[in-house]
Amino acid sequence: MSLAEDVKSELSVAPSDKACCRDWERRGFLECWGQEQSPRLRVAADYGPVARRLYALLRDAGAERVKVARRPNGGYVVVAVRTQTAAMAPAADILPRTRCCRRSYLRGCFLARGFLSTTGHGYHWEVKTPSESQAGRVRKVLDALGLRGTRVGRWQRGWVTYMKDSTQIADWLRSIGAHGSLLELENTLVQRDMRNRVTRQVNYETANVERTVNAAMRHIDDIELIAKTIGLLNLPPALRALAEARLAQPDANLAELAASLDPPISKSGVSHRLRRIAAWADRVRQDQLRRGASRVPSR
Repeated sequence: MSLAEDVKSELSVAPSDKACCRDWERRGFLECWGQEQSPRLRVAADYGPVARRLYALLRDAGAERVKVARRPNGGYVVVAVRTQTAAMAPAADILPRTRCCRRSYLRGCFLARGFLSTTGHGYHWEVKTPSESQAGRVRKVLDALGLRGTRVGRWQRGWVTYMKDSTQIADWLRSIGAHGSLLELENTLVQRDMRNRVTRQVNYETANVERTVNAAMRHIDDIELIAKTIGLLNLPPALRALAEARLAQPDANLAELAASLDPPISKSGVSHRLRRIAAWADRVRQDQLRRGASRVPSR
């Protein structure tokens, strides 16, 4: 199952003992589908547990002819008839004041039209609503729970309240009571963080190896040029010893070269001597260029 399905399955069996909490959860369901004022209710549900939850909430409110049917294209639809005596939801112009009612309202919204994913492209939580004012109410309730920073935007058939921060999503799961899904998300976060660390370490080591190989090739080119032109014997003894060590150990890094000398020297000492060898090679190249230019006949 996807994480969204896991969360909805867990929320569908969450206890709701208080009548006020059931009222707010029912309002979240109906509001996200634009059914808060409809005499005949028709609400879609992606999964069986969600449909059963809504069925129980509508029966609890006194709705009549409550039925659950399968949709041809997948999922379920819950239909019911609102009666004059049915207490379907709190008034539309107020927001839940207690923490438990806020959690219940958000649970109903998410069960109705919520989505959650943790793909390789990042994290995404959203609740779709048919109007901007309803999306704003979802955002206000999230703010009241301490989950600030959520956004509201348009989508092709309405509005959406969403968040993309993994810490925010984890806090929402914690506040809503989806502890099993929270553990699954935290496990995903740990695994992804570990993979990222390993990838960064591998990239770092690979870059180090590439730098070492490229530097060793430059050193060997310089040393071979000197050997073919003026000869290594004409180098100062310290530089000649290092040049011979580099030719004998083309894959060694600076620390290994430093340890192979007699007596051993520091890495900075090896680096300094290699720069002096490179300077000798540069002088040889410049001398070759001058000689080549002098041989070109004048026009």
